[in-house]
Amino acid sequence: VAVQNKISIGTNGGRQTISLAVQPLPADGSSEPLYMLVFRDVGGITPETEDEPVHTTDDVESANVSQLEKELRETRERLQITTEELESSNEELKSSNEELSSINEELQSSNEELETSKEELQSINEELQTVNAELNIRVDELSRANNDMANLLESTQIATVFLDRDLCINSFTPTARDLFRLVESDVGRPLAHVRPRFAADGLQADMEQVLHRLGTIERQIEGADSGKRYIMRVLPYRTVDNVIAGVVVTFVDVTQIARAEEKISVLTHDLRNRVESLETLLDLVPVGIFIAEDGNGEEIRANRHAVELSGRRATDGKLSSMPAVLPLMLNGTPVDAADQPLLKAMRTGKAIPGYEARIMRSKGDGIDVMMSANPLFDEFGKVRGAIGALIDISNHKNAERNQERLLHELQHRVKNILATVTALTSRMVRSSESLDDFASAFQARLQAMARTHELLASYQWGGADLEGLVRATLSSYGGKTGQNVVVRGDPFQLNASAAATLGLVFFELASNATKYGAFTSDKGRVDISWRVEKPGTLSIAWKEIGGPKVKEPTKRSFGTTFIQQSLEYELGGKVNLSFKRNGLECLLQIPLPRSETTDYLSPPAPGKV
Repeated sequence: VAVQNKISIGTNGGRQTISLAVQPLPADGSSEPLYMLVFRDVGGITPETEDEPVHTTDDVESANVSQLEKELRETRERLQITTEELESSNEELKSSNEELSSINEELQSSNEELETSKEELQSINEELQTVNAELNIRVDELSRANNDMANLLESTQIATVFLDRDLCINSFTPTARDLFRLVESDVGRPLAHVRPRFAADGLQADMEQVLHRLGTIERQIEGADSGKRYIMRVLPYRTVDNVIAGVVVTFVDVTQIARAEEKISVLTHDLRNRVESLETLLDLVPVGIFIAEDGNGEEIRANRHAVELSGRRATDGKLSSMPAVLPLMLNGTPVDAADQPLLKAMRTGKAIPGYEARIMRSKGDGIDVMMSANPLFDEFGKVRGAIGALIDISNHKNAERNQERLLHELQHRVKNILATVTALTSRMVRSSESLDDFASAFQARLQAMARTHELLASYQWGGADLEGLVRATLSSYGGKTGQNVVVRGDPFQLNASAAATLGLVFFELASNATKYGAFTSDKGRVDISWRVEKPGTLSIAWKEIGGPKVKEPTKRSFGTTFIQQSLEYELGGKVNLSFKRNGLECLLQIPLPRSETTDYLSPPAPGKV
């Protein structure tokens, strides 16, 4: 502590004596030191005077002593007071120190709390920054979603009107102006107050019904101005919380679709007709058609003729399912599935030319067929199936066999005809009276043979009907057949050899009737009849009626000889000639064949006349 006494200071027009004490204070952690100054009044204020009295030395010393004593007393008092004040100040300082220490502790605790709060704030700030970043991302996503939605609605050109629960307009897409006369200021107005560009009589009721039943109503409308067609859908507006907040009305332009549907309908109808025509054609065409509609040959469909060729029962007007592997035989050996045309065409992707085989039917019999196949390709060039054709060549085979037989028969007949002509020539040369007589008779017999061969040719040299042979031979004699000629008998089929021989026999009989018998009179006629008698004999009766009276010749003529010899040598038959007063009667008896290989006669053909 530093003390300075008797310090005179001027104050209020006088002077005052004081003492000054300076004491440092304890450090409280601050950067600058603190001091406590104590000013103590040790005398009253004395006025200032210009002249002071002169004192003696004793007076001065006495005065000084007194003054010193006084000052000492005052000093002691001041010291006591100062001590007390110092003690009091010390206590106060101690108390203040304690308070300051407590405050310091509180400040330190507050500082720690502030540090903790700072860290928490920093953590919250980081979290807020993260949330802010996420919100920015969400905002970007929402903006992008709104942009996508706007571009989607713009690109799809779907007219859309969004309404609230009061059916007032919330928003609409630009294309909605094509169906409603909308402007931006219409937002908030009821949609019913906006005039539509189509017949919207039931739109208000539809929207109210959707709000009430929460369903969807769909109708097709047509624009009054543009003539376009739209699909109108009225459905509830649902929020993400599944709250019904209004109604959405959309209009999808289906003009092109409607036109395409109409065109598709026409094409479908045309295609259906074409398919029906094709199925009818496939059902009528006399060719077996097999269609494999997949590349594996698991599903095979066939037309009626193909089913019938396989010996199955066909369904009229419909393609039937068939197995892919057919019971084909080639030279008595079954054809493997891999070598059958339909499957081979699908496996190789190449057309299989037709080849002949024999298909075994379900009844155990077989027929000769020719089968071919072509693969079917898709747009990528991959095999998607195949079509096979099965043609019945049984008739062709039979025709080939008949042709071979006819060629053999023709060779045989040509030889016989030449032999017959040679025999006729040699006999007629001997019996003819002149060359003219020979030429006339020879030409007539050749014409008879020609008519017979013409009849045989019409039957493809498979024989001739007995009645047809008689009528063809007698067509140039006795007027119209049926007036001068009466033919009776059951249908009977002759083979070619018997027909050729009997044709000449009938010619000789007709020629004789023309010269000497019934055909010489207008009232004359010839009755020809036949029947099959037991045991296995064909009897043909020639009876002339109404002609001139005849008598048995004294010698046998050429015709009689030819008839008897031809019938006996060619057919193994017998001839009985009776020359009666009414006319000639001739009975021809020809034995029937005992087997089909006998080359004389054939039994009656059912259904042939």
